[in-house]
Amino acid sequence: MILINSSPKNALKIFQPFLPIYVPVGIGCLLAEAETKAIGVQVIDEQVENNILKLIGAYTKKMSRPYIFGFSVLTVALKNAIQLASALKSLYQDCLIIFGGIHPTAMPEETLSYGCVDIVLRGEGERILFQLYKCLKARQDFRHLDSISYRSNGDVKHNKISPVFIDLDSSRFPYHRFNSKQYDLGFILSSRGCPHECIFCSNRVTTGRRYRFKPAQAIIDELELLYEKYNRRHITFVDDNLLVDKERIYLIIDNIKKKGLDKKMSFNFQARADNVSRSLLNDLYSAGFRSIFFGIETSSDRIMKIIKKNETVGQCIQAVKLAKDAGFHVSATFIYGLPTETYADRMNCARLSKELNLDMVRFNNATPYPGTELYEIAKSKKLLNVRGLYENFVSVSTFIENPFKKVPFSYVSEGNTEDEIRRDILFSYFAFYLDFNKLKKIFTRPDEGVGWFNAGRKAIEFLRNIPAILFLGCMLLLKLCQFFYYMVLKKETAISFRKFLNIFEKLPK
Repeated sequence: MILINSSPKNALKIFQPFLPIYVPVGIGCLLAEAETKAIGVQVIDEQVENNILKLIGAYTKKMSRPYIFGFSVLTVALKNAIQLASALKSLYQDCLIIFGGIHPTAMPEETLSYGCVDIVLRGEGERILFQLYKCLKARQDFRHLDSISYRSNGDVKHNKISPVFIDLDSSRFPYHRFNSKQYDLGFILSSRGCPHECIFCSNRVTTGRRYRFKPAQAIIDELELLYEKYNRRHITFVDDNLLVDKERIYLIIDNIKKKGLDKKMSFNFQARADNVSRSLLNDLYSAGFRSIFFGIETSSDRIMKIIKKNETVGQCIQAVKLAKDAGFHVSATFIYGLPTETYADRMNCARLSKELNLDMVRFNNATPYPGTELYEIAKSKKLLNVRGLYENFVSVSTFIENPFKKVPFSYVSEGNTEDEIRRDILFSYFAFYLDFNKLKKIFTRPDEGVGWFNAGRKAIEFLRNIPAILFLGCMLLLKLCQFFYYMVLKKETAISFRKFLNIFEKLPK
């Protein structure tokens, strides 16, 4: 079997040269399961590979028919996946193509409407994929399997999702299958799922709301492996929500200290504001945790209720202050264009990002990914804007796109326009980052950026990146001009420009 991680080339546009390439975690989890079952699996990752068809040709020479290709597909990568699957069907007419991951799980019927896709595997794939593989390889009937969708006599059939969740107790990530020169291996997936119900989050499509985690000792074993074998010193916990179970967290803290890893390594993680306390943050910091990321999303408690965050702006503010007091590097995101949001709400987000003295911040445009409640809201209000094969479902498009080739928004909430939201995103970025100390930290202390931006940890790396840095600088200057274009030409009079200047002056220095 060949597993393929679909990814658009240069997905992060002008920032691509400065960002690490992360291992496709979903594919990695499937590899781990394949190894326990002694099933031979090859992996192709479109993030790092060129000449994909040539590489597949080399692999298939050592495989028996029928060739089986399993695609892991996010919404933004659907176009690439369909194009490659179509090419494979032309080359190997008897091959079987399985699509899995978030987008096929959310949209199985639509996915099967493309003739190149034979089967959709919904939800978590480890348990079912290799049962399916054995059936297909032996040319046996597979239609009894849970969690699959398929065509039958012109109709699409959807079998029930498997009620059995993957047990993480014995799962160990196969870092050895990924080239450390191509990927940033400094990460751990220690849990799955999130018990909350934010309307914009698509992760629950595959994992559900049930929260599961690896035992503390298994996590320590992986940390030691990353330190000793792969020379990793900075580790990111890629869990959706690390701090759900406090008893587990304290077991991890205790074991990190017992092994002395708090003196050798540092750790980054994502958390909800309502999961932290002063004592917990202090204890985490004492164990080597140095960077924390919060999804604040909005400055409005009204919108917090609408997006079902189940926390308040006040809790977010308190969490950031506690984390800063404990010594953490604090990052956050805000989402612009959420339902009922106003210009004033967005400007309050910009003010809040300054007042909280955040170290890093992203301002995203609301994106209604399939499988989310926001998608259903956008669809019901006829505000869903799908271009091609979801190529415009990019939450960071305003800042990463080429100024001369805008990516149309997939959703614009009522009472707003796309130009207004773009303008306010650009304003918020420039208001936050036009600060010498912040820019200096980004370029001189890349490890604190938690993978957000790295111009080079060594002088030679920085020198190699100078052409890309100059290009990036030109693009950002053009974006600044684009911002002023929105301010002056897209508003009624120069009064609006003076209004902007007043807002900028009122933002905390």
